[in-house]
Order: sequence, then structure tokens, then C-alpha cells
Amino acid sequence: MTGSAAPGQMGGHRPRKLVGAHRDWLLERAKADFTLRGLQAELAERGVKVDYRPVWTFAHDEDLSFKKKRASRRTAPAQGGKAAQAMEEVSEAT
Repeated sequence: MTGSAAPGQMGGHRPRKLVGAHRDWLLERAKADFTLRGLQAELAERGVKVDYRPVWTFAHDEDLSFKKKRASRRTAPAQGGKAAQAMEEVSEAT
């Protein structure tokens, strides 16, 4: 018989692909609007086969991500603005 019934190694460290020239290109590219899927596609065009997760990790580590404001927050009037003042004037008049 050949081989062994012992289990092989599991896990371990995988080196990052987005380092060096790729990192420099990504940082320059990220100065304009981008999506993670879009960056993944652009990397593929450049010959870098990478999944979504490493692109997300890169953006997160480099602090390139941001949270969108909820739609209700963007369209709501500012607190204490003209609408609030108008309501106070109507309340005082009655």
C-alpha cells in the first residue's frame, strides 16, 4: 500500500494578491467613484484574477469605503429649518 490515512493540513495563510503595483493602481483608481464589483472586473481586465472578498478586504483595510445615507434622511428637511419655523408661527397664531 502507498499513501497515508492521516489527514492533510487544513487552513493556513494565503498571501494577499493586491499588493505592490496592484495596490498602487487600486489606490489611484479609488480616487474616482467605484464599486467593488467594478474594481474586481477591472482587475480581471488587467490579468489579476481575484474574488470579491479580497477587493472588499482591501477597500476596508485602506479605509476606502463609506456608508450611504438612507433615502429618508437625504430627502427630509433639516431639523429646525424653515418648515419647523412655519409650524411654530401657525401654532402661535391660533
